[in-house]
Amino acid sequence: MSSARVAKRRLPGAGWEAGKESGTGARLSDAQIAAEATRRLAWDAAVPEHCVKVRVSRGRITLHGELQRPQQKTAALEDVARLFGVTGVLDHMVVKAK
Repeated sequence: MSSARVAKRRLPGAGWEAGKESGTGARLSDAQIAAEATRRLAWDAAVPEHCVKVRVSRGRITLHGELQRPQQKTAALEDVARLFGVTGVLDHMVVKAK
């Protein structure tokens, strides 16, 4: 193996296959985005635990669930909208007061 090939493999992000590499850097896979979105929602005290389900397809997050207050919905949307790799967020959550 040539020294150039070895050096390329040691560069940060070189050949990283978490998603696919583009000219501007690596992209996270849908599974990685979903895991991070789920983790963020779990840490947010404003979002009830296990009420919001996350699906990701080509970087687009879809949130499903039933919440009790509009503030919970807003918090969930804000939690996932700014994650690295997210190309959009679809809101399929419903607010139903008890």
